[in-house]
Order: sequence, then C-alpha cells, then structure tokens
Amino acid sequence: MVMSIGWNPYFNNTEKTVEPWLLHEFDDDFYGEELRLVVVGYIRPEANFPSLESLIQRIHHDGRIAEKALELPMYAGYKDDPYLKNSLQLNNCC
Repeated sequence: MVMSIGWNPYFNNTEKTVEPWLLHEFDDDFYGEELRLVVVGYIRPEANFPSLESLIQRIHHDGRIAEKALELPMYAGYKDDPYLKNSLQLNNCC
C-alpha cells in the first residue's frame, strides 16, 4: 500500500485527505468497510504535477518503491500483525 496524506495540489483540494492505494488487486471494493493501515515509511513529499498522466506515473513509481521496501526483513512481521487481521477475528480473540 502507498498512501497520500495531504492537499493533492493537482486536484486543487481544499481539504486535507488520506488516500491509500492498495497494491494488491481485489475482486471487491472496500466502500463502507473498515480498513486498517500501518505507516512504516516515507517515500517523498507532496508535489504538484503538470498532467494527470505524470501524476499516475509517479504513483506507480511510488508503488514499486513500496513493494521493494516491504520485501525487506525489517518489514516482514507487519503482514502477520494482529492489528491488520480481520476485525472479527480480533474481537473474538480476547
């Protein structure tokens, strides 16, 4: 997952937003569902782009950086962290 936290200058947003991009392809969407995220790194500051295409290219580049970073041993334990597991499983665990 890569995530933008900020004002999204390309779209002239007037409110700060948090926009995660899940790198894995899923069959269904997550609208209305709880989504748990953990921020484990920082890739770059927010930037404006001359075109939508250049913004999309940079997001995909950020995704490749994140995928490589998440393969590092220092991040390996996060995929099995109980916080990121199904909330129903967490509610029944204790």
